[in-house]
Amino acid sequence: MDLISYLDQFNIVSISVRLILATLFGGMIGLERGFHGKSAGIRTFSLVCLGSAVVMVTAEYLLQFYEGSDVARMGAQVISGVGFLGVGTIIVTGKNYVKGLTTAAGLWATACLGIALGAGYIIGAVITLLLMFFIMTVLSSISRKTDAYVPVIRLYMEIGKERGVDTLYGYASENNFRITSVNRQQKLPLKEEDIPVIFEMDLGKRKNHAEIIEALRGFEDVHYIEEVH
Repeated sequence: MDLISYLDQFNIVSISVRLILATLFGGMIGLERGFHGKSAGIRTFSLVCLGSAVVMVTAEYLLQFYEGSDVARMGAQVISGVGFLGVGTIIVTGKNYVKGLTTAAGLWATACLGIALGAGYIIGAVITLLLMFFIMTVLSSISRKTDAYVPVIRLYMEIGKERGVDTLYGYASENNFRITSVNRQQKLPLKEEDIPVIFEMDLGKRKNHAEIIEALRGFEDVHYIEEVH
């Protein structure tokens, strides 16, 4: 408890510990994102967490020398400012597939983690770090398994111009699925003779999406298929 009380004070040791922990904690979160091939990795997360911690340390420093300084104001600007950085990691592809939401949310949460460390709230930061890893590992795994069995499947497909659509309707009819929409996309397919479409189908009940994709991939008129959200 004496160590924690000492680190709560504003001195060179406590400042160093806060900034070092911010760098390490941010790097740990970024490492997890990097393992999943995300654009924002260890360096990005380390810098966001360290920068947020520096802001709070600076705010506390100003409070020591200037009366009436608002410590919370600088932290509030970090929380709102990191939102712009998070937006840069969100991508809407030509297939209407949104990527990067978890990374953007992770950047924002890491900034908040840095603020906590910069303010000297180390216990709260450690608990937050553990919960963030729980969300990004355990809950992400559960989410992927749940999404793979939802009753509605949405696919980006490149199919033959002549019989492609008929093939899709025939497959749906044979399996008692209901096609809710087939929207042609304005993009170049891999093959000139194909048309790109977003194909949405109501399965009626929970089905394994991987099995459906594999079945559709076996048709001669289906040349490319990918699930989108």
